[in-house]
Amino acid sequence: MDGTIQTNAMPVCRANTGINTPIQNETNTHVTPGLRMNLGLLLERQAAQFLNNTFVIQAETGDTLSYQDFNERVNQLAHGLSDLGISSGDYVGIMLSNSINFLVSSYALKKIGAIEVAINCTFRGVSLTRMINLTGLATLITSMDYLDVIEEIISELPKLERFILTNNPTETIQAAERFPKLEAFSFSNVLSDNITNCAIDTPDDETAGILFTSGTTGVSKGCEIPHRSSVRAAESMLEAFDISESDCVYSPYPLFHCGAAQYDVLPAMMVGARAVIRERFSVSNFWQEVCKYEATWFMALGSVQQLLWAAPHCPEETQHSLRFIWGTPLPVNHDAFETRFKVKLVRGGGYGSTDAGSVALPLFDKTGAGKVLDRYEVAIVDDRDNPLPTGGVGELIIRPREPAIMASSYLGMPEETLKTWRNLWFHTGDLARLDDEGDLYWVARISERIRVKGEMVSAYEIEEVILSHPAVEDCAVLGAPDGTGEETVHPFITLRTNAALNLKELSEFCTSRMSRFMIPTSMTLLDEMPRTPSGKPAKAELSKRFPI
Repeated sequence: MDGTIQTNAMPVCRANTGINTPIQNETNTHVTPGLRMNLGLLLERQAAQFLNNTFVIQAETGDTLSYQDFNERVNQLAHGLSDLGISSGDYVGIMLSNSINFLVSSYALKKIGAIEVAINCTFRGVSLTRMINLTGLATLITSMDYLDVIEEIISELPKLERFILTNNPTETIQAAERFPKLEAFSFSNVLSDNITNCAIDTPDDETAGILFTSGTTGVSKGCEIPHRSSVRAAESMLEAFDISESDCVYSPYPLFHCGAAQYDVLPAMMVGARAVIRERFSVSNFWQEVCKYEATWFMALGSVQQLLWAAPHCPEETQHSLRFIWGTPLPVNHDAFETRFKVKLVRGGGYGSTDAGSVALPLFDKTGAGKVLDRYEVAIVDDRDNPLPTGGVGELIIRPREPAIMASSYLGMPEETLKTWRNLWFHTGDLARLDDEGDLYWVARISERIRVKGEMVSAYEIEEVILSHPAVEDCAVLGAPDGTGEETVHPFITLRTNAALNLKELSEFCTSRMSRFMIPTSMTLLDEMPRTPSGKPAKAELSKRFPI
């Protein structure tokens, strides 16, 4: 296709220098580029190599497992699940908050070739019913925390046969009384005494798990993720940053999303590093825990960067061991952030998604940019898939040069799969552009374009300006229906402590900084910004505030 950009892989960067320099082979001896191995076998290999090295820590409790201990716990559960009759190809749901038991469950399923269905813990009602029923799963690993929402829909879950609860046996008995038609097992009772390795040789192009998209443009789609796709996503972190056995990632994001599972925990495992997991992000605990566990790297989503910046100063914010923070977008003042927190903030967050995998590496020295990996082809196209010239903003479409590095399909949604893969290209639904060097810049979701008096404007670009206002802590811009089929620009805003802002002041601030079509004509001040599990403003929830 004309206009396709082909690039070579970027050399790995040394994160502590901020300069793109290749890593010498002896620097990171545990990385195996192009590894072809399923995730169960990968864990066994790493456990044999790193044995007593700490692998995972639960931030809230300090509970810790070494590589060997973690692998043995996974083996115990894998053998126990097999004893229950769960085998290769079976779907098993995990509905847990971030915990060591979540990780143990995930890798136990990978060892026996079962397919993990990662359930979003914030869902309930119709959305939760659909997630559980999509695969017809019979077994759900969960906890007492989620039985109330499951009880609300239990009559609509005809295939569900058993719970495995991470609670103690006494509480499990109580759960069994609530659900007399289902079997209920406690996690501890399912664990076998057998700690021997048991990973089967599942081909790495087969599905390891189902991860759900956020559903920003419709219902959440279940992405069938091959083992190799997860490994390649983790490798992209190792290609972008000088991560080694001595490093430690701090990960407070949900393990039912790809960010924590593929860009935090798995890269750490692949080099024998440590992973600190937390049930959810906490501003008040962040710097204290980063210092306590000597974390060296952290993925900070744009909203998290804003929350850290807006938080009161504390001694720990400059006494930590963090070598770098990366994430996208970059809504804070880069230089001021680095100066205050004494940490390298990566300017370009790269590009990836649940269904596409990791497409472009983060860059230290180019704001908003990513270096396209040579295992992908990318192009920027108009509404009819015609390629745009360099610098033009259009939809980002991609396709792999290597099999099984992207989601193989949307489970149970063949029409949606075909629609997304039209013209033999995967359509991301994202607006982006490419520069003269072939580096990729994400602009906005297509669904977040706002039609104002015939002009299509980007919600992201408006947010970027509003976030620069000294009174604004966070901002989410939506198009408010105006009754004519067009929209008006409507930001939802939270303010910094003791700050004030009205529409007139905001409009005056925006007038000299953006097109007249982009200037807000109304706004809503919020006490708190509603958020998705991944920390982004929950725009679907905010849109419900507009009158129908």
